[in-house]
Amino acid sequence: MRINTTEQITSIAKQSQATKAPKRAADGFHNLLSQELELQTKSATEAVLPPGTHSLAFDPRLNADQMEAGQKAVDPKQVADKLEGLLDKWEKYSTQISTQGSPDLKGAFGTLKELAHSLTTLKQSAPSLQAEFPELDNVRNELEVMTVTEQFKLNRGDYLV
Repeated sequence: MRINTTEQITSIAKQSQATKAPKRAADGFHNLLSQELELQTKSATEAVLPPGTHSLAFDPRLNADQMEAGQKAVDPKQVADKLEGLLDKWEKYSTQISTQGSPDLKGAFGTLKELAHSLTTLKQSAPSLQAEFPELDNVRNELEVMTVTEQFKLNRGDYLV
């Protein structure tokens, strides 16, 4: 039996070329995607930047300090109004749960979903609330804990008749 190494080398070379070909296509797509994303971020930053200033690269992770300095201050009255609206939703939830005979569990579940969404939105719109107004942040945290707890209780079936 005679072993021919050139045949083995050519078959290995063909296999390696076959595996490298899809990577080239993926690299081309990756390059095209990165170019499009750069164009979009460049146009978005140019729209935000004042005239005459140009940003070479915009990476939010690198410019976090500048973005924090440029954030507008949290309006405590606006946050208090949102918290008051959340408390009104809690009253609605309590009436749905405490209805004599047959509580409206589907409605209560929907109300809890609205509460969770509103709390998430509030948390995202006022991330510096804890540093600026810790009392309002404490109320928001308590409402968030109550919402999660009630969702757990409702899913567990505590309010079934």
